[in-house]
Amino acid sequence: MARHWLIEDLAVGQRFTWRRSITHEDILATVRLTGDQGGYHVDEAFARRAGFRTLIAPGLLQGSLATKLGGDLNFLAREMAYQFLKPVYAGDDLEVSFEVVAVEREKNRVTFQGGVINQAGEQVVTFRATGYMPRADWGVPVKPGPA
Repeated sequence: MARHWLIEDLAVGQRFTWRRSITHEDILATVRLTGDQGGYHVDEAFARRAGFRTLIAPGLLQGSLATKLGGDLNFLAREMAYQFLKPVYAGDDLEVSFEVVAVEREKNRVTFQGGVINQAGEQVVTFRATGYMPRADWGVPVKPGPA
């Protein structure tokens, strides 16, 4: 997406998608950022005893994947709900997608629903988010250049 979107640009049924591979460093960075020191994320032996292959990604890492699309659109979330269905591991290739399910132009409000699918085609997360989009008369914010 080359620009931020406006409420006038959206219609029910529009779909947005992106892909991301999860790395071990992503998991560690999320643990550092959130302080989530749960054994599932930091102790490989514990994670295995709990039934996982190895360390799993914290839920907030999985949940944050949808915010990339929201940021591309200039969506300001007010409510977000997630369901975590399967673990995510370092090395997983994920496809994140969401669809516009409601647009209330008079309130600048939009609702998206979507999810995350891993490389095996398994749904690992579902989510729904409601929030606000800018109108044309607010102007379109300038996107930062490449980091």
